[in-house]
Amino acid sequence: MSRKYCPFSFSCEAITQTPGLLAAQCPNLVACSELAKSNEEGETVNLQVGDEAQAQHSVPMSANSAATLMLRQRGNPQDLGSLGIVPLMETLQEAITELETQFAQLEPDSKQYIAPEGTEVHAYAVKRPYGTYWYNKLAAHREMFQPQAQQRLVRHIHLGKTGEPRHREAQAGIERRNQLVKTRTQLMTAAKALEEARSILQNPLS
Repeated sequence: MSRKYCPFSFSCEAITQTPGLLAAQCPNLVACSELAKSNEEGETVNLQVGDEAQAQHSVPMSANSAATLMLRQRGNPQDLGSLGIVPLMETLQEAITELETQFAQLEPDSKQYIAPEGTEVHAYAVKRPYGTYWYNKLAAHREMFQPQAQQRLVRHIHLGKTGEPRHREAQAGIERRNQLVKTRTQLMTAAKALEEARSILQNPLS
């Protein structure tokens, strides 16, 4: 009975680059039969391999190498692009570039104020004989602000009435701080995920 399929699962047409070639006429029939029975890593057989650049030529190949070649020809092999990794890396790089641009707008030479963590703008009332007036202060949980006159650090900076420049800029500084803290949290999550991704590939299968 004429053999219809390669004993090592090759497509005879693909490996030899011979359209319409059947297993029974394939020059690799005996070699592939030996490969199918081989369990020795160092043992090789000669396969007739064809490609678009040149005619068929003999290539010594172990069972492992032959298995890889067969799967790359028939097994719908994937790569970084087809698995979506390349566009994902491009998206990450674009995001990092955009973040760097946004961070540059908040550097010290940008002249924008960023409030320390743990500080908030608090409103407080001052009672006078002729009425009660509301003011604002930038408040911290410990002494961290530069004083106006005394030698030691202070916990509060008076900001005047609501809507005055001092109050508006302090409030904006709080908002900038909050944005950056949220951004830092997301970056820490991303950094952890990237470290885990890197560790997965530390010992790739060869």
